[in-house]
Amino acid sequence: MEEIIIDIQFIKKLIPQKDPFVMIDKLLEYNEAKVISGLTITVDNILTDNTHLTEGGLIENMAQSIALHRGYRGYLNRGKDEKPRTGFIGAIKHATIHALPKIGTDIITTVDIIAEIMLVSLVQIEVRNKEGVLLASSEMKTIIVDKA
Repeated sequence: MEEIIIDIQFIKKLIPQKDPFVMIDKLLEYNEAKVISGLTITVDNILTDNTHLTEGGLIENMAQSIALHRGYRGYLNRGKDEKPRTGFIGAIKHATIHALPKIGTDIITTVDIIAEIMLVSLVQIEVRNKEGVLLASSEMKTIIVDKA
């Protein structure tokens, strides 16, 4: 990946989630073993409580960041017209929420791929603010249900 992708319409084509449930708006870094996504938390975000992104919003941001990794990989490997593959969270381990980010905060989510076997991925995830403060972390197992 040569440059940051901030085109929200392009980002939305890479993930199966649709408005108003999109919890990522930037692709900051990508390689086969990692993705870094971004999100600016806005007042109209469906998973805010009018002041902060909720715990559910942080977990959904993590899951969508995994979907972004798969979606961008699919875009690179199979072409721009392929629809994003649907998956679900199979397990969440060691989920820790340290702080809820306020509306207006930019969060950065790093997903490290630990293992991928067929349609199952095991990942380690950290969500930080722009200052580098750890807001949340977890380990997730996700499963793709659509076939390529």
